[in-house]
Amino acid sequence: MSLPRHVLPLGLATALLLAACTSVDKPPIAADSAKAGAEQQKPARAPLATGRPGSGKPLPFADDDEARTVYFASGEATIDAQAAEVLRLNAQRLKEDSQLIVVLVGHTDNLGSPAYNLAVADRRTEAVSERLRSLGVPRNQIRRLPRGSEESSRQKCDSESCRRSMRRVDLVYERR
Repeated sequence: MSLPRHVLPLGLATALLLAACTSVDKPPIAADSAKAGAEQQKPARAPLATGRPGSGKPLPFADDDEARTVYFASGEATIDAQAAEVLRLNAQRLKEDSQLIVVLVGHTDNLGSPAYNLAVADRRTEAVSERLRSLGVPRNQIRRLPRGSEESSRQKCDSESCRRSMRRVDLVYERR
């Protein structure tokens, strides 16, 4: 029994199309950074603005990490006044450019179990997502990536100021 001539090329084309659809852009992962002297290691921060080369338009707040970061109290997912202002400015940029996508990367400090920290990070990314939505950002421009203490558990962080810097949601921009 022989197959029709068009079956093999059609199957090959389908396989190639499916393979191309499976690639996913992921936000960068923070790398460890060492500080000189006896100073305690602070969590490393990866560059937050990403994007495809040659996209033409610069990404929002590319040179200002703090304008793309929302901080939280220990175990909390409440948006304070400072975070609300950061989110208002980011929402404005997202509404101005429908080709922008923001990935909300949720982090926690290195206290608590991995499961607990992942749940807290998820609540934080949800709170940021809901605030952006309430400010008029379309759902299709927002993605969530709770990380928990996945990265922070590998870092030496014994001070409260260090842990405070870990309890955050980073807004990572990409272009469609």
